[in-house]
Amino acid sequence: MRRLRWSLLSAAILSIAMLMARQVGAQAPDSSALAWLKGLYQGACALPECWQGIQIGQTTVREAAALLQADSTLRVEVLRSRSYGTWVVRSYRQAPPYGIEVGLSGLPDEPTAFHKLWIELPEGALRIGEVIAALGAPEWAWLCGADSPAFYRLGALRFMAKPDRGAHGRLSPYAPLQRIDVSRYARRDEPLWQGFTYRARQTDFAKRFCGK
Repeated sequence: MRRLRWSLLSAAILSIAMLMARQVGAQAPDSSALAWLKGLYQGACALPECWQGIQIGQTTVREAAALLQADSTLRVEVLRSRSYGTWVVRSYRQAPPYGIEVGLSGLPDEPTAFHKLWIELPEGALRIGEVIAALGAPEWAWLCGADSPAFYRLGALRFMAKPDRGAHGRLSPYAPLQRIDVSRYARRDEPLWQGFTYRARQTDFAKRFCGK
C-alpha cells in the first residue's frame, strides 16, 4: 500500500510539473524564439548532427565560417588566436528572433566538435518551462543553489537557465534560458528529472559538484 501511495504521489508531482511548463509555454514572451528553437530539431539539417549546413564532426571550422558568412541573415565574427592557432566563430542573428548568438571553435582545418558549439540567448527570449513544453521533459536537472544557474539535459543538448529569484533555490519553469550546449557525453551521476518541485541541490551529486 505504501509503495502504491508513493507511485501515485510521484505521478501527481510529475503531472503538476508538466502542467506548470505548459502554462509557461502558453505565455511565451517571444514566439519567434520558440519557433526558431523548434526549427533546430527539424528538417534535413537538424541538431545535434547538423546546424546551418554545418555537419558537426565533418565540416571544418574554416568551412563552417564560410557557410555562415554566406547567410545574409547573420552577422559573423571570426576571432583568430595567434598563440593556439584556433578560431572562434560567432554568428549573430540580424532577423527575428534578434540577439541570438551561435558560436563554434577549434582549429580551422579540423572538423567542428560536438562539445564546441554553443547557443547564447538574449535576456527574456525564452523560459525553461516553454522549452520543456515544446521539446519534452528533461532526462536530468540540477542546480547548486538560489544564486546558481540550473542545468537541464534534453537529448544531446544541455540547457542552462538563470536563477529564478522567486523560486528560493528550487528548479523553476520561469527561469530564463541563457545557453544551449551540444553535448554527447553519457549521463554520469546527474540527478534524474523529477519535476520542478525537486530540490536538486540536496542530491549527493550536487553536494560533490557544488562542494556543499
